[in-house]
Amino acid sequence: MPVLVGSIWGLWSSYLPSFLDGLVVTMEITGLGLGAAVVFGMILAGCRLSRFKVLRVVATVYVDLLRSIPVLVLLFLAYYGLGQLGLTLSGIASATVALGAFYSALLCEIFRGGIQGVEKGQREAADALGLKRATAFVRVVLPQAVLLILAPSTNQVSNIIKDSSLVVTIGVADLMARSYEASAATFQPMDMFVLAGIIYMVLYVVLARVLGRWELNVQRRHS
Repeated sequence: MPVLVGSIWGLWSSYLPSFLDGLVVTMEITGLGLGAAVVFGMILAGCRLSRFKVLRVVATVYVDLLRSIPVLVLLFLAYYGLGQLGLTLSGIASATVALGAFYSALLCEIFRGGIQGVEKGQREAADALGLKRATAFVRVVLPQAVLLILAPSTNQVSNIIKDSSLVVTIGVADLMARSYEASAATFQPMDMFVLAGIIYMVLYVVLARVLGRWELNVQRRHS
């Protein structure tokens, strides 16, 4: 057993730098995709809550459509489909578009639910104080909505990390791609994919701890 463990560790240590390079790409894709999803998700949520029917309809159709399409299909559409239309995107840009498009639809509903979850009496109290609609939203509704939005939103981060592994299908050298390369070179797929799984797990645990602490701090400030 010690000989086997030593052999596996020796194999892992030789490929660990390559895997860490892939991890950097994975984190870049995750960050870009999440940023795009948050920004566009907020815009969609605003449209869903708009007084203008056309904006509500367009946003609703977008959300229902995007939630029904697998991320892999969106990734292929961004990478191959847009290329046929004359808009060629890099692998990372395609991943940002695909992840941003899909998760903006999910975050839109989380944002909308959080805003609508604020008690109606809070808005009525703001009106009674003579606050303008925009001021009431920023100073009264939004701080309370953040508490309702935070937990389900941070949970989506782990899903984006896992879906980012799909970029291996379009040739991006992320963590999963590095594990495929190492498996082909060593003929030891089990060892290489276990190492990739461990790195994904560590990344998730670290992010979960950081986001959990951030969420707790926000709740304390608003308590």
